[in-house]
Amino acid sequence: MRLTHLNALRALEASLRHKSFTAAAEELGVTPAAVGQRVRSFEEYLGRPLLQRTRTGVVPTDEARRVEALLQSGISSLSSALEQLRHADRADQLSVTLPASFAEHWLAPSIWEFYRRHEDIDLRLDASNRDVDLLTEGFDFAIRYGRATSPPLKEMHLFEDAVLPVCSPDFLERHPINPNLRSLEGIPLIHVENRTSDPSWVGFGGWGAAFGFEPAGLRSGVRYSSFSSGLKSAIDGQGLVLSGVVEAFNAIRTGMLVAPFGPALRCKTEFSYRLIWVADRPRTKLGADFTQWVLEKADIFRRDLSVFLETT
Repeated sequence: MRLTHLNALRALEASLRHKSFTAAAEELGVTPAAVGQRVRSFEEYLGRPLLQRTRTGVVPTDEARRVEALLQSGISSLSSALEQLRHADRADQLSVTLPASFAEHWLAPSIWEFYRRHEDIDLRLDASNRDVDLLTEGFDFAIRYGRATSPPLKEMHLFEDAVLPVCSPDFLERHPINPNLRSLEGIPLIHVENRTSDPSWVGFGGWGAAFGFEPAGLRSGVRYSSFSSGLKSAIDGQGLVLSGVVEAFNAIRTGMLVAPFGPALRCKTEFSYRLIWVADRPRTKLGADFTQWVLEKADIFRRDLSVFLETT
């Protein structure tokens, strides 16, 4: 069996359990298309279908039903074996995977506070948007932007998000924006492509439609494939960008960014930020301390954000 088959079996097991590629994708931290492709590749390898695709989800074949329990117990056994090996003599090591933009714009300004509490630890941060499976990869925690997870994962909700336009104070001086006008004609815009799988996340077109802006001024501008590049360009005074409040907040608080339309013209998102770990995984004191620290920082952030969102 090839290594890719293990990923395919994980995708198949989650799809069987949830009866949905979308729900399986949320658990695995990938897109529904990626889950579907993994299952499809495995079906091609076997030479027969295992799932029937429908408008409301997926239906297992009789053969898939017969092996469902074996798949669940097998993956659980593999995960337990990996955890016993991975956690041996690792009391001072902590590994966390999280979105790159979240790590850069929310966690980075405060992570050294936690490190100073535990100066002897080996702290490993995987700041990327890659496909991570907490059950089989060597991570203690994940911070993810998404919907609620399900067993065998456990989570704590951190905070919600919203989308609003931001720019630098210098840009606003050079390109005065009248918050009472519903037009961005002539205003340089920064677009970010493939931002997230959140169905409620809007670009300038969706944001403008939500608040009655003229569509003609919302299409042109510079397009980035990386959100961090787009936000940096806005901080450098290059244009107006649509940002998640979570990622932009520290820059707003320090005066590097401003919200020219105020917090009222924001679009609330469906997904939210969550701290996630494997439910039956042995918990170390360091892991418990990290959980408590993240929750403390999240509580402070929610209070500060609430004050900002209530301003006019």
